[in-house]
Amino acid sequence: MKVSPTLFGLAFGALLATTPAAHAADPSTNDKPTAQFLFLGSYHMGNPGRDVFNTKADDVLDAKRQREIEQVADLIRRYHPTKILVEEDPADQAKLDEHFAASCKGTRPLTRNEVEQLGFRIACKEKLPGVIAMDWNDLGPIKDEDSVDYLKAIERNHQQAQRAEDMRIGEAVHAEDQKTLDKGTVRDMLARLNSQEWLTANAHSYFRISQYGSPTDAAGVNWLMLWSGRNLMMFNNIVRNTVPGDRVLVICGAGHGNLMRQLASDSGVYEVQDTERWLREGGR
Repeated sequence: MKVSPTLFGLAFGALLATTPAAHAADPSTNDKPTAQFLFLGSYHMGNPGRDVFNTKADDVLDAKRQREIEQVADLIRRYHPTKILVEEDPADQAKLDEHFAASCKGTRPLTRNEVEQLGFRIACKEKLPGVIAMDWNDLGPIKDEDSVDYLKAIERNHQQAQRAEDMRIGEAVHAEDQKTLDKGTVRDMLARLNSQEWLTANAHSYFRISQYGSPTDAAGVNWLMLWSGRNLMMFNNIVRNTVPGDRVLVICGAGHGNLMRQLASDSGVYEVQDTERWLREGGR
């Protein structure tokens, strides 16, 4: 059962067979990290409208934006990733492979999304065989969607004033996001979304969601468990496609940045790279 975009959009912001599980990095057998991990959090360039606060992206196919994206790609490719994992459903891997091959050959233009504008572009430049889908967007063990619908819980528990204040805080952060994109470059925007300041504000927004409801009507907590579980499933897909010596690049919605970096650091598998440094100076 798929989670509706509304449920996952309430936040601020199939395992692949390409690598046998027996060969995947196993944290239980390693004393030191055996792979590198670079998380590049992005805004959704195609304006899918999946979040509470949606950045209104102008046309990334515009010549100016294309030059800016090319600049970002050139900086990030200095990392020389061996695997690029993207926020796509593994069930769509075959289609992803087909589109990637055609785009690299020049017979298909890149479309308006970060998977292709960043993922395909960098993978083609680095002559990788493709990008790997690692998303997971399912209810898992949750059987009742109402149990994670915190907007209804807000109504039931008369928390409208708390919600209004939380929205005010979120709107202020989003206004800065929009201002950065409108007046700056794609590099400026990505630097903001991967900054510690932004990540801290984003983490606070998830905590505030957990406060919606009550001990006997814990929809906010339930939603956060669902969100955390989604990130853990995505991360497990990344690990299962990692072998010792890999330099993994993950391109994903910026809202996943805190949990993904924490999971990578805590796993013992990865040495986590400083994304700001790569965006600023290509890792130098």
